[in-house]
Amino acid sequence: MTRPIQVAILPALAAALFFSLAALASQRGEMSELKRMSQSEYRAEVAQLVVSDPEYLRRLEEQSRPNALVTVTAYNADPAQTDSDPDIAASMRRVRPGTIAVSRDLFDRGWVFGRKVRLEGIGIYEINDLMASRHNHAIDIFIQNNSQALAFGKRRIKAALLNI
Repeated sequence: MTRPIQVAILPALAAALFFSLAALASQRGEMSELKRMSQSEYRAEVAQLVVSDPEYLRRLEEQSRPNALVTVTAYNADPAQTDSDPDIAASMRRVRPGTIAVSRDLFDRGWVFGRKVRLEGIGIYEINDLMASRHNHAIDIFIQNNSQALAFGKRRIKAALLNI
């Protein structure tokens, strides 16, 4: 009687083992793909997944309350608007779209490099640079095109430091 049970169980166990090995191989492939990515590429991919989730954005909007009323302007990588190396931010990373510079008073209050900021009606940005010390309660959005940066102008906007 035990022999027919063993005969029936063995194929099921073999199938389970086969599918387990296939799943492990698939995970190994995904892991090796992640290992090939640089840390910044990996973070960018994760950030894209997080920020594109509408439910996550809705909850984020509900939890984030404006922390400061700031003056928002725009800049680009023009030596006249920056220091001698316009392509490198104060964080020692390259300036790029989706990043902002904050005034030093905000930086001293915890608005530091890598943190995310929601600018009401504009979007979510990452702090990557510092503004000149003459600015207070101010944020500068990096915009690649000079004419678009000028067209942005100067605005008073509610800004919230996010916990993401």
